[in-house]
Amino acid sequence: MSELLERSRAELVSAGITGPHQSHSRENAIGKIRAIISDVTEDTFGISGLDKYSAQEILAFVSDLTGCPNDIADIGGYDEIDPDKTIDGIVAAARRLKRSAENGDLLFIATGHPTGLLEHHIRVADAYRRAGGKILRLSEDERVAWKRGRHREIRYSGGVGCLADWGALLHTHSAEPMEGLLDAGPWPDLVVGDHGFAGAAIERGIPTIAIMDINDPALAVAWAEGNDVSIVPMDDNRLPRLYEPSWQIFEAILGGDL
Repeated sequence: MSELLERSRAELVSAGITGPHQSHSRENAIGKIRAIISDVTEDTFGISGLDKYSAQEILAFVSDLTGCPNDIADIGGYDEIDPDKTIDGIVAAARRLKRSAENGDLLFIATGHPTGLLEHHIRVADAYRRAGGKILRLSEDERVAWKRGRHREIRYSGGVGCLADWGALLHTHSAEPMEGLLDAGPWPDLVVGDHGFAGAAIERGIPTIAIMDINDPALAVAWAEGNDVSIVPMDDNRLPRLYEPSWQIFEAILGGDL
């Protein structure tokens, strides 16, 4: 492992982005698995067919990606992500982005966690452009389909889309905003996203790089079913500056320095 990757690994553990989880309990993570099977939550992220799996089967998928304990009866304490799996996920995602950038592919990048991942994704988008890629801003300054009847639109900062309500960027797990964007078109060559932004893209067969927190099991099912999705397991809502070790890896790989 290079010096940059070793340093980044240690810093991401210290920041709580990987390693022992500082945001979600084990009980929360198991509860999300049971919820997506019942389809009573936006945490399905628009991904279909989740109810054909048992909770234990889905936990096994999550465990394969994150290294968390694979015992559905264990609901005590806080969960954890294997730091090596996080680093491997970041490196694989960055290499995939580099190949796409060299092809001049259109990338759509968005987050349902603007209070956590927005700065990280802006840095990734900048590095992608420098490497020769193109950023797609879908339906900019237009309202998107939203069943709840309120004004919603996608606002872009540094090329990164976020759900917005006029002047406020919103946290969302819903697939509805992305489904509206894809209905309007055009489709990107590749998506970087989380929650419903990733799930809706995966459901339509668009190659996707997905940030997956420990309590985002729907994405693990999509991966286990062989969809074209690269998973980066990490906490998705820590302080924005704490993600710097991750975006530095993206910048190094996209810049040809790693």
